[in-house]
Amino acid sequence: MDQYKPVDCGFYDRLEAAATLKKTVEISYLSEGQTLTATAVIKDLKSVDGAEFAVLSDGTLIRLDRILSVDGNSSAGSCAL
Repeated sequence: MDQYKPVDCGFYDRLEAAATLKKTVEISYLSEGQTLTATAVIKDLKSVDGAEFAVLSDGTLIRLDRILSVDGNSSAGSCAL
């Protein structure tokens, strides 16, 4: 697996707010070279082996640096310190 790149802090805050509010969101993300779209509630944000993931209500795990947009809001940028 390639190295995880931390996502923009503001974008992370959007993900966290959507999870807290249990809001259904549309997520576009990369998976095995394809752009996929999921419509679901973000149940949790968690870290596994140094990478952060969104856990969706359908059980899907999406690595945060693979997310292209959530509800049309781009994930561009980084929060690396």
